[in-house]
Amino acid sequence: MQNQIKKFIEEKGISRYKFWQDTKLGRDTAYRLCNDPSYIPTGSVLDKICTTYKVQPGELLVWLPDDEPFVEAMADSKKSQPEEVSNINKHSGNQSTDQADGIVLPFERRSA
Repeated sequence: MQNQIKKFIEEKGISRYKFWQDTKLGRDTAYRLCNDPSYIPTGSVLDKICTTYKVQPGELLVWLPDDEPFVEAMADSKKSQPEEVSNINKHSGNQSTDQADGIVLPFERRSA
C-alpha cells in the first residue's frame, strides 16, 4: 500500500504548505504524507483530506503487490484448490453437481 498524496497535490497545483494549511493536519503529518509514499494515513487523517478536497480515498491510496514470491504463493494456492474441494465432497453425504460448470456442491440443490 502506498499513498499518492504527492502526486495528487502536484496534479492539483497545491504546494505542500498549502496542503498542510488546507487540511489542518499536524505539520509533521502533512509533510510526511507528501514526502513518504510508504506512510499510510490513519482513518481520521484520510477523512480530513477527503473532506477538504472532496475526493475518494482511492484517489489518495494505491495497493501495489509485493515482489514475485507473493505471486508464486498465489499460484501454488490455486493448484491446491481442486484437492480441497474433493476433500469437502468426500465428507458430504448430500451432493449436487452444477450442470453448467461441472462443479460438485456439498449440498442438495432444490428446484424452485
